[in-house]
Amino acid sequence: MVVFGALLMVAFIILPPVLQYGFQTQTVDNERGNIVVEVDEENLYRVDVDNLRDKYNLVARVMAEAIGQSLILKGSPQPPMPPIPGLAIRPATAQTPSLPEFRPVGAEEAVLYYAWVKKADEIGLVVDDASVREFMRETAGGQLSDYDYNAILMTVTGGERSGITYDHFFEMLRGVLMAQKLQALVFRDGRVVTPGTAWVAYRNLNRSLSTEMFPVSASEFMSKVGEPTSAQITEMFEKFKHQPANPAMNQTGFMQMDKIALAYIKGDINDFLDAAKTEITDAEIAAHYEANKDSYRKPQLPSAEPETPANTEEKPAEETPAEESKPAGEEPAPMETPEAPAEEMKKEEAPAEPTKTEEEAKPADDAKPMEEPKQEPAAEEKPAEEPKTEEPKSEESKPEEAKAEDSSMTARDGGVQLVSFLQEEGEEPAKTEEAPAEEKPAETPAAETPATEAPMENEAPATDAPTEEAPVEYKPLAEVQDQIRTRLAQPKAQAKMQAALAEIRHELQGKYEDHRSQENADDTKSPYDSDNLEKLAKHLGLSFGAMPLSDYFEASQTAFAQDAIHFDFVFEPTGPRTLNRSLVAEAFESNNPMFQPRAFPGDSQTRRFSEPEVQYLYWKTDAKQGYAPNLEDVKDLVIKAWKEQEAAKLAKEHAEKLAEQIKTKEELAKAATEAGATVIVAENITYFNQLSGNQNLSLGTIPGVEDVAQTTMEALFSTPVGSTTVAPNSKDNVYYVALITGEGETNEQLRDNLMAAIQGALPASVSMYASQEENMVTRAILLDFFDPTRIDWKIDPTDLDSNS
Repeated sequence: MVVFGALLMVAFIILPPVLQYGFQTQTVDNERGNIVVEVDEENLYRVDVDNLRDKYNLVARVMAEAIGQSLILKGSPQPPMPPIPGLAIRPATAQTPSLPEFRPVGAEEAVLYYAWVKKADEIGLVVDDASVREFMRETAGGQLSDYDYNAILMTVTGGERSGITYDHFFEMLRGVLMAQKLQALVFRDGRVVTPGTAWVAYRNLNRSLSTEMFPVSASEFMSKVGEPTSAQITEMFEKFKHQPANPAMNQTGFMQMDKIALAYIKGDINDFLDAAKTEITDAEIAAHYEANKDSYRKPQLPSAEPETPANTEEKPAEETPAEESKPAGEEPAPMETPEAPAEEMKKEEAPAEPTKTEEEAKPADDAKPMEEPKQEPAAEEKPAEEPKTEEPKSEESKPEEAKAEDSSMTARDGGVQLVSFLQEEGEEPAKTEEAPAEEKPAETPAAETPATEAPMENEAPATDAPTEEAPVEYKPLAEVQDQIRTRLAQPKAQAKMQAALAEIRHELQGKYEDHRSQENADDTKSPYDSDNLEKLAKHLGLSFGAMPLSDYFEASQTAFAQDAIHFDFVFEPTGPRTLNRSLVAEAFESNNPMFQPRAFPGDSQTRRFSEPEVQYLYWKTDAKQGYAPNLEDVKDLVIKAWKEQEAAKLAKEHAEKLAEQIKTKEELAKAATEAGATVIVAENITYFNQLSGNQNLSLGTIPGVEDVAQTTMEALFSTPVGSTTVAPNSKDNVYYVALITGEGETNEQLRDNLMAAIQGALPASVSMYASQEENMVTRAILLDFFDPTRIDWKIDPTDLDSNS
């Protein structure tokens, strides 16, 4: 009876709630509908995504209102950095200050931010009450209290009827801050360069290496992989089923993207140029040559350049301000009063002119010898020699320093440095210079001994050089006639190509219009006869081609896509801007009907400097819409991808074992011979190509190595001389066993150079590279945090936004 009573109690009291709970749970699941997204194996339904959006929208609206209130109260609010979802700061303009702006949070953004929250919770990040209050205080510039925030909350939600209390909002904000604080740890400001990143940047920018290497290819291990099991195939498919394959990024994926096929007619001006050249007569070439003769001048020899500065100094020598500039070269007399400089100048002049060594002993009396030639111009030799010997002394004493600092400077630049130096010495030299500057008899002796004094005080005779201008010489007609013929033929060739394209476009457009006018026209059947089109194109001097059915990533890798690009110029209020256009990209982006002919690059919306030399007519011949596949749809692709990954693992392991064993060039050569590979010898390679201006950095090249990636360079340049490393290519299917054989400068020398280059701030190149390095690290961390498999959308997230 006791047992029976207990069973009755269970049946009537305990079982109903349990059964009711199970039924209600099933009912709730049915009402929630299908799963829309999976985040780290957590299933989210539409209502869950809507709740996330509502929560982030509420927090953003309250914080935006708080910043606005702070501005009204003359506070200094600090917008959240990194920003939180839904809150943006509108940049200030000349008319309006910087203001907060609320932007509704989309479904995809809400789920992505939620993934950050889960990651923060996973790693144990805690945001306590004090941190939440500090965030609210800083965001409002210290102008708002808890009561103010509560008032803003009531205004935003419509009062207590919403059921959202201040405590609820506080917890919502805590959840937002978990992700925001984690992002603050990940997103780093590229402008802040640590000593470590500065050194790596400088090393990569300035180090050069020599290496010997040979490849270990994954293709050689495909036969050793075997076949995957059913479980391995399923695992591979589930991991990448919602990710498209991108060969350029070495990205595995099985999501089927939209695909199109194209046919095209290509016109190249070079195919019309030879025929156009035959139409250009010799008389036309001669007439063009005479009318544009200045375009065919022979370049002047650089030897004539030193005469120009001498003339520029000589002309003002007659004027009072110029008197100081010319005598500056004669100031050596006062400069030689110290014995040491005089002796140094004698030593410098002695090997150049041995006959002057005796004369140089006389100028020990500096001021008087300088005045004597001025009073006795009849004595041409001595007066001429004295100033001449003095001038080289002054110039040789200082120019030596200028050459050491700026070896690329010309004599003209050295003179400028010398004048400035002498002006700093005092005013007395300038007075002694006035007398020789006024007297021109020094010109005649200078002309008598031009060979000995040409470098310096031949300025006087140089005044005759500009008056005797050398006759202008032109390139002979025979030398430039081919160039002129090509120039005159280009407009004719352009016109012929345009006429040919117009004719075939008229043919295409007519057939397309006939096709459209037909009732129940078959959109899958082309209105064009490919064979006839190819014959017509060839007859007109054009070429016919086709691109097979491909998705965007596949098509972008084709030679056709690489050739069919055009750089256009767009004129905007801020100035001209270069626009890089791609035929393949425009074909995928446009919604052109099937078979409708389109021109590329076509008529530019802005003025073009010249007509493009290569033009296309293209049309879609097939199209296929993308879809999320089932395993059976892409099973062969899954197996192929699995084998490639496994073969790459084996290749990498084998290369790493070889790298551990190889210590010398001989051992590397032996290992390469056993592997049937050829040793690649690369001398003086650099991490980056040398670029001028503010251009972005581009990776250097290694002769004999294809698909060089940053991981390739990083492996090489982080390895010391005499050590061996493994450097992968960009596709991770070839691993190079590389022995570092030499370097341009050691790390110690590079560190010394870096310290010398730091003059109160890092070199601009180092700061720029370090910023790019920071961005690269950030992207790597993001991929680590948010692998595509973390968020698995079952539907298009934009559908949730459009139906909300």
